[in-house]
Amino acid sequence: MTESEATCRLYTAAMLAELSSVETWRIRNWQRRGWLQPCEHQHRVAYFDFAEIAVARQLAQLHQAGAAPKQIQEQLRKLQRAVPHVSRPMAELGVVLDGRQILLRSDAGLVEPGGQKRFEFDSEEPASAPPPTILSPAELLAAGGGSATPAATLVEWALQLDEQGDLNGAIDLLRAALAAHGPSAEWSFQLAEMLYRQGDLSAARERYYCAIELDEDFVEARANLGCVLAEQGQADLAIAALEGAILHHPNYADAHFHLARLLDEAAATSDAETHWQRFLELAPESPWAEEALQRLEAARL
Repeated sequence: MTESEATCRLYTAAMLAELSSVETWRIRNWQRRGWLQPCEHQHRVAYFDFAEIAVARQLAQLHQAGAAPKQIQEQLRKLQRAVPHVSRPMAELGVVLDGRQILLRSDAGLVEPGGQKRFEFDSEEPASAPPPTILSPAELLAAGGGSATPAATLVEWALQLDEQGDLNGAIDLLRAALAAHGPSAEWSFQLAEMLYRQGDLSAARERYYCAIELDEDFVEARANLGCVLAEQGQADLAIAALEGAILHHPNYADAHFHLARLLDEAAATSDAETHWQRFLELAPESPWAEEALQRLEAARL
């Protein structure tokens, strides 16, 4: 099987986010926590198989029901202890979600992660955990020993603040990690994503440039840079950034999709058609396949 044939059966983080109705950054955070596991990486792009769609949708359902990441993590730990022979219960077993609660279906009925039996007719919502305590970056630094805090710990705290809704605090801690550790392509990419969500497109653009300068094969940074440049009205530079992503990873479906859109808007119909077609070859089951088909049909009229 060729790399192209294998890729067309897989999903990127952005595709998984669309299929789960959550933001792409949440998919990335769930991946970093180990809740979602890519089956392979190509040029730094994580690819997920069909089974991960179900897990992502379950996690999205828990999130939308109000379950905090800490609550989900604790339930997954208990679930792992309840079925130690299964490495990933949410992916391998028939779990049932009841609001913010993960239940395991067994011969005896529904069982909570801690082992307590839940009766089918019992729909009472479990008592909600108290809201997580959100510390400021200064408080976290003081708790961790100030300047002696390892950079990796600062990044972990940044991700926690981000999940708790403190985007500004997360950005401050990521900047502190970069100041303490020095240049990092991955952390620059994470910071760029946060800055973009904050609405600071110019700062996000510079951080994507930084990630690419540190790792020229970081094709997700190239593609995201293209999207930011497009939003800033710099279509020519955006097209160049996406073409650079494709040059490094010809089978990167997301880049073909965004490039085709830009070429359509620039009235470069023939070139756009090439990339719409390539996108459909690479990702025929993508959540964006219908749009690509419609655009391709319109171009051929």
